Amino acid sequence: MTQGVAEEMANSESQTPKALLAAVILMGVLIIAAVFGLIGVIAYRFLHPRPSVTATVPLAEGGFSRLALPLGAGEHITAVTARPDGLMAVTLSDAGSDRVLLWNPEAGKIAAELDFGTPASSSP
Repeated sequence: MTQGVAEEMANSESQTPKALLAAVILMGVLIIAAVFGLIGVIAYRFLHPRPSVTATVPLAEGGFSRLALPLGAGEHITAVTARPDGLMAVTLSDAGSDRVLLWNPEAGKIAAELDFGTPASSSP
């Protein structure tokens, strides 16, 4: 009688539930697909590099050019991003408001300004 119980337990432990087996196979397929996808992205970016963006500034007589932005009281620069058209997007921030300047460093002038200001008060 003991031998029958031992055989029954051995048979029940050796059989893996089909759902668990399917999940393991699915995870393996997903891992393999992700590895091939990652290799494809790396190969694509290696074969199609993005052009570098550089902003050229004409040099003054002393060998360098001084570039100045109109900063308000308490404002500081939080981000600078070069654009492909030669402009630079400069994010300025202070305690109550933020603004973004599109700045042309070659001309030393602001091309556009987006002022976020303070939030409007809601009326009842």
